[in-house]
Amino acid sequence: MKKFTIGLLSFLAITQLHAQKLQINGDLKSVPEGATVSLIDGMANKVVDSVKSVGGKFTLSATIETPSIYVLGFGAAAKIPVFVGNDQLSITGDLAKSDAIEYKGSATQELYITYMKTLTPKIQALFGAKSLAGSPAGAKSKDSLDKQIEKSEADITSSITDLLKSNSKSPVSTLFLIQTTNFVPYIKDHIADLYAILEGPAKKGPFADLIEKSLQSAGIGKVGTVLPEFKQNDVNGKSVSLSSLRGKYVLIDFWASWCGPCRAENPNVVKAYNAYKAKGFTVLGVSLDQDKNKWLEAIKQDGLTWTHVSDLKYWNNEVAVKFGIQSIPANFLIDPKGVVIGRDLRGEDLEKVLATNIK
Repeated sequence: MKKFTIGLLSFLAITQLHAQKLQINGDLKSVPEGATVSLIDGMANKVVDSVKSVGGKFTLSATIETPSIYVLGFGAAAKIPVFVGNDQLSITGDLAKSDAIEYKGSATQELYITYMKTLTPKIQALFGAKSLAGSPAGAKSKDSLDKQIEKSEADITSSITDLLKSNSKSPVSTLFLIQTTNFVPYIKDHIADLYAILEGPAKKGPFADLIEKSLQSAGIGKVGTVLPEFKQNDVNGKSVSLSSLRGKYVLIDFWASWCGPCRAENPNVVKAYNAYKAKGFTVLGVSLDQDKNKWLEAIKQDGLTWTHVSDLKYWNNEVAVKFGIQSIPANFLIDPKGVVIGRDLRGEDLEKVLATNIK
């Protein structure tokens, strides 16, 4: 009996250890033989484990404090996002057919997929309408496109609200609440009310921290207020203050080399800069990069010839935290006195505001 009890306790202890650690077992076709498979912390942007794939099979593990977003990297072949805690997750299917990949063993990953399937087509419809509305081809049908944009934003708001109510205790809900604030103004303006729907585990971890910091700094950057002073080092390590640009119209542009939407928006900022730089307009880029070389390379590739600053602290960039930046791209346009006259201006909106204010 004594041996049985000791054996049972040992079994329970081993089971508990497994339960407190994430393990991902993958069996995927189309993975290059010997390719390095990496598990990347999506918030810290760092590799937490990596192995060589053998016959498409791999096992990754990590200890996770709170469920969060991670990325499976397969060299240059592909990347797969997963939202996991200390789960026993199995992944099967074909890397070349990401929509058909099956995930078992993680409730948070299942919910992440539910959110993606529900919201992705609606977000794509919104971005498509916005892109067309900002192009010469969409000028003739601007009114109808504006209505379509309004409808898409309302549709996303309705869906995210329903999902939050149905999954109020999941940090997956917190992540998607943050993400949708970036492109749905109503959600951004009512984030406090929507965040109040959440409870328990959904109000713990990095995503909840971002929202709570944002709520604490909610008054910062409102149109009509003076944007607070800040200082950060430029690409040469020289301190640059916002006040040193006083007397000009300034776009404070939060971006990063790794941010696809930011890089896609950069041509619009370059166009506005070239059109108005001789009339008292400039840009101050604040980067949420970690790797200085990648930051500098992106500046060069995208032709961003204005002043750039960063502390290379990723999402913990001190200016971004101070201003409650939850997602990028994000920006503030201030007048020569430092008063905010526009926020999160995309596409042609920046040039429209500049044209109104700079004669």
